[in-house]
Amino acid sequence: MKYTLTFLTALLLAPLSALHAAQSPSARIVIASQAGAKLDSDVNKGGGTDDTALIQGILDRAPKLGSLRLIVDGAILVKGLKVHSNTTIECLSSDCGFFLADHVDQPIIRNADPSATERKNHNLTFLGGTYNGNSAKQTHITLNSKLPPGQNWTVAFALYGVEQVTMRDLAIVDMTTLAVQFSNWRRVTCENVFIHLSQKPEPLQCGIQFQGPGQFLSMRNIHGNPGDDIIALNADDYNCDWNKQGEFTGNDFYGPNVSFGPISDVDIDGVFIDGGHNGIRILSRVSRVDRVSIRNVQGTFTKYGFFISPAWRPGGNLGKITFENIDLRPLEPDFGPLPFVFLIQGNIEQLTLRNIHSHLPVDSRPVVWVQPSSDIGVLHVDGMSLYQKDPRSAQTPVIQVDGHIDLLSVNNVTLFRPKEMPIAGSLVRTDPDKTKLKKYYSIGRSVLNASYPWAVNGRGWPEALQSLERKPQINRLHLSNISASRIKSVLQHDIGEIGQLQLDNIMTTEVPNPISVSGAAKIGEISSTTK
Repeated sequence: MKYTLTFLTALLLAPLSALHAAQSPSARIVIASQAGAKLDSDVNKGGGTDDTALIQGILDRAPKLGSLRLIVDGAILVKGLKVHSNTTIECLSSDCGFFLADHVDQPIIRNADPSATERKNHNLTFLGGTYNGNSAKQTHITLNSKLPPGQNWTVAFALYGVEQVTMRDLAIVDMTTLAVQFSNWRRVTCENVFIHLSQKPEPLQCGIQFQGPGQFLSMRNIHGNPGDDIIALNADDYNCDWNKQGEFTGNDFYGPNVSFGPISDVDIDGVFIDGGHNGIRILSRVSRVDRVSIRNVQGTFTKYGFFISPAWRPGGNLGKITFENIDLRPLEPDFGPLPFVFLIQGNIEQLTLRNIHSHLPVDSRPVVWVQPSSDIGVLHVDGMSLYQKDPRSAQTPVIQVDGHIDLLSVNNVTLFRPKEMPIAGSLVRTDPDKTKLKKYYSIGRSVLNASYPWAVNGRGWPEALQSLERKPQINRLHLSNISASRIKSVLQHDIGEIGQLQLDNIMTTEVPNPISVSGAAKIGEISSTTK
């Protein structure tokens, strides 16, 4: 009998001991307050208990558990945290989250295994809350700064070598430089992200920056007032360049583990800029950028709108890029040496600008400026609405072409000016004046010279400066369904060549000379259905 009872007891207890040996599901879900976090900080003001060691200890359980969900139910002061694969950090409200301690010069969040060549961390999710970088109490970086060995820029989120990342319903406040820097990434989703600076911006306080290589990016409802670009797709940035031997290679401009390479399959829908400095930047010199769709960008900015460029240099490798439904308005007139809404440089196969609005501009900046170094297969402007009342906006063309385009198609454009506006300017112009461009290029050269002078004196800059001497060339120009009032010309062709010009349905009011051609310019063939 005793043997039987012992046997039965052992049989009954065996499953229980096996159950206790395995990790229970509840062990994978940790609530910060129940784990001992003091939660006596403030996501806007800081202070309180440094709970870095406690929170990091919790996050370090993820590899052993297989997955981890940290629920943050208050505000926590930290000196920077590392997250492992299969980790979710969920903050219950905007008053919950993390405040970076004074003078640590580290990211608030970084992945545990950063790499420029491998994607070692995957399945990272950040839900809700506020991440405050406490920028006033960190060391600020400029383009001339020399980083200590092994250190990256002080960004809010540093995610280098990651796959399957989700950021949703969170705020990033007072980042020292970039709000988020992705490098060597794949499958990223960012939704309902608010980027906020509570004080006057310092240099390089950018929004969300993607360094190549990267593929499959979805962004929705990005809102903020950054001190530079709100979003940047930087296949090739300042951390790579041609060396003296003509090789395109990387450097440690951003610090270790920040890569460069191709970017593709990007869908951005809903960007709201609230007085931030810049809009969206795309940089490529050698690495491919392709299949990019950017839609529904609205708000106000103080410097530039959209910047597509090889970062001051010749080059560029862009496939199909589309911008659609854009209403972005400058707050300050003629910022810096070269104001613009869209600046376009480099080698581009197909660029589409659809449903572009320029409502009550405050200065003479072009809406679209094709730079001398541009070589574009197809530039399709389909749908442009311009409403101008400030006399300064009459002094410049809407679309200025200084580079080379195989096919420029400008369709469905309405340009309205009231009676009090002067009759001046044009819809499309080839312009011989390069004064502003030369000044702009000199600034770019000085920036690179301060950062890495070998690049300026090697391959790249002689060609960049020489491009200023290129004459505009449009093989085929198609203008259709144009309605314009009180401009001098629909097309003002002052320099270079247009091979074939097709005009369809051009309606003008108080336009003295719809097609103006100077002695230094040529048009090969003109056909028109406009009477």
